[in-house]
Amino acid sequence: MRPGLAIACALTACGGGESTGPVPIRFLHTFSADETELVNQAMQERGLAVDGSLVPFARGQQVIREILNAKEACPDVIRIDATWLPGLRAQLLPAPAELTSLDWTPEAAALAQLGGAWWGAPQAVDGLIVVRDAASPPPASASIDDLVAAARAARSEGRRHPLGLRVDGYWLVPWLRAERADLAARAITGDGATRAVAKFASLFGDVASPPPAAGAETPDELRRWNSHDVAYWITGPWQLGALHDPERVAVSPIAGAPRGGQLLVVPTCAKRPDQGWRLAAELASVAVETRFAQRFSTIPTRQAALAAAPPLSRAASEALRSAEMLPREPVTPLLFDDLNPALAAVVDGHATPEEAIEGVRRGWARLTRGAK
Repeated sequence: MRPGLAIACALTACGGGESTGPVPIRFLHTFSADETELVNQAMQERGLAVDGSLVPFARGQQVIREILNAKEACPDVIRIDATWLPGLRAQLLPAPAELTSLDWTPEAAALAQLGGAWWGAPQAVDGLIVVRDAASPPPASASIDDLVAAARAARSEGRRHPLGLRVDGYWLVPWLRAERADLAARAITGDGATRAVAKFASLFGDVASPPPAAGAETPDELRRWNSHDVAYWITGPWQLGALHDPERVAVSPIAGAPRGGQLLVVPTCAKRPDQGWRLAAELASVAVETRFAQRFSTIPTRQAALAAAPPLSRAASEALRSAEMLPREPVTPLLFDDLNPALAAVVDGHATPEEAIEGVRRGWARLTRGAK
């Protein structure tokens, strides 16, 4: 059974015969299987009938856009990544005042606003932080240079690669920003982006372990954390729920980190938009957000829920206060299609940083022209 389908089966009739219960709210989401289970339970307790469907995060924006363009089987509410909002905004309804006036944290409120209007209910805040072993001292500052220096100091014969780092354009952002570049076509025109890629790639096989096979990053990172091979791990709050030793975990900020999150939005083609906003309000309620934080150490978007969250959630929230959102452009989520393989090619020794960045520039310029 698909994880998303479990919501419908838990709350309405599955199989033969007609349901005599309420018409379920159609919900398209990107929750993990464990998160879906919690949503099922919480909504069942509230007597809310929900027909949920899962869309894989990697193809989420594309699939959602295709559904909204077709205007068939349109969901009443959708959970989207905040970077998808600029590209989907024209097909969304503005959020009602009763939602926008709630006690959102400043970081969450910024995610949901674009062009002077609110377009959804913030459901989670995320971004890159440094998860470190509590026995390891914090870096001297939030700079990436001090982070790398701290990792080098933690290296030993039994811990040869103490820095946890992923070959991914999202993880490159702090290095780009340290060199006065960013994740935008107009922000990689100088030499800064080349230097950022060179410095980033040089860490693999040195203070960071050689990358695993594509697609195996998450289990490999967890294995290395659990075996104490990593002292400083650059990751996001989405990984905290999988850590079963919270007493070992400390959190630090990283300069130039990207900050993002998840939004609950209602499309213009929704047949029951009022019910869509009702589900969004329930999922972003203080009670449900508090349960998510207690179970997964996620960062709540409501101030009351954040105050009641576990220490690890609050520490992650504090670490992300100085982080900055990625450029809010429709093409931003598409930039990784060029950046990720180019970055992997440099790490693997198949391209120089100069060659990789030149190819990325051409790809991003093409995307930017196509978006006009």
